[in-house]
Amino acid sequence: MSLYNMSDKHQYKTISLFTTGVITTISITLVLFLLGLTFLVGFTAKGIGSYLKENMGISIELAGNVDDASITKIQKNLNVNPYVKSVVYISKDEAKKQLVEDLGRDPEEVLGYNPAHAYFDVFIKSDYVNPDSIKKVEASLKVQNLKGAQIVNNIVYNESDIINANSKLSLIGTILAILAVILVLISFTLIRSIIQLNIYSKRFLINTMRLVGATNSFIRWPFMWRMIISGVVAAILANLAITGVIYYITSIIPDMLSIVKMYELLIVYGLVLIFGILIAAFATAFSVNRYLRMTTNKLYHV
Repeated sequence: MSLYNMSDKHQYKTISLFTTGVITTISITLVLFLLGLTFLVGFTAKGIGSYLKENMGISIELAGNVDDASITKIQKNLNVNPYVKSVVYISKDEAKKQLVEDLGRDPEEVLGYNPAHAYFDVFIKSDYVNPDSIKKVEASLKVQNLKGAQIVNNIVYNESDIINANSKLSLIGTILAILAVILVLISFTLIRSIIQLNIYSKRFLINTMRLVGATNSFIRWPFMWRMIISGVVAAILANLAITGVIYYITSIIPDMLSIVKMYELLIVYGLVLIFGILIAAFATAFSVNRYLRMTTNKLYHV
């Protein structure tokens, strides 16, 4: 009967240790996942900023009597400019179709003629998408005799959007840096609390080992090794979750594939792994040291 009870107790202890280990690993995984996403956004912030800027184009509205030869010549002249990333020609019919979608009805039915004009969407390289450079770009486009030939009606761009984009991207960069620091501190505190609760039940074992002459490093190492393994497993799970997020986002926005560089992703994976190991190791050391400094009597009142 006693052997049966001992077997039950051993089985219960094994299950309890496994459950505690799983909970600890999952908790560390969630923290590392958030930290990894912050690192990822931080590394890709420049690419995301460039992507957003390069989708803010300048529209060059053409006159109604422009022939195909002139359109081809203009497009060729635009493409050779160092600040131009790409040029897209929108025909008069395509412009009308967009106008119908925006208004919800055909304006030609009301006006008796098609008010839409053919135009070029000129997408500028991100380095030139700022208030000062964009004015120089506009001046450069005007100097290229487009208006002199009476081919172009107007050059249009939204200056306020460009100003707002630059200021908001700078603000986002600052916020991400602060958020990363806060997350590191929170993750350390949270993981330390989780590990401390995990070690709490072993405080008397730690005290006994200390009383029989075991060194502090000898006592700490088994706990640290176990938690480092949990940190590595948590980092792997967090990296898999980050990969899943990237796959989902790129399936919705394919252009994001060109923004998320492989070497940046590998750096993020490495940082998550390093932080998983370091945070688990240091948090365990702090927690074990807390009980190593306590007297036997104080352990009963913790």
